[in-house]
Amino acid sequence: MQARLKLLCHVEVLAIEAEPALAKVLIPPGMARDTERLFRFQIEGFDWNCPKHITPRFTESEVAAAIRPLHDRIAALEAEVARLKH
Repeated sequence: MQARLKLLCHVEVLAIEAEPALAKVLIPPGMARDTERLFRFQIEGFDWNCPKHITPRFTESEVAAAIRPLHDRIAALEAEVARLKH
């Protein structure tokens, strides 16, 4: 089943240095160097879209065709790892 949540909110962009305690809670270990800013959302309202109004962007066959090269590459890499282990 498809689902989409619509949010009505105000967003505040925060400098990490301005909110060190919040940054410590939100930024996963090892990601502090790559994190540029924090976002604080003040949610005013929300609503779930009715699934019948969500237009699928891709068919299952289109997705399968798009990821086939990835599966092939994974299989090749797994075979190479198995070969190198023996």
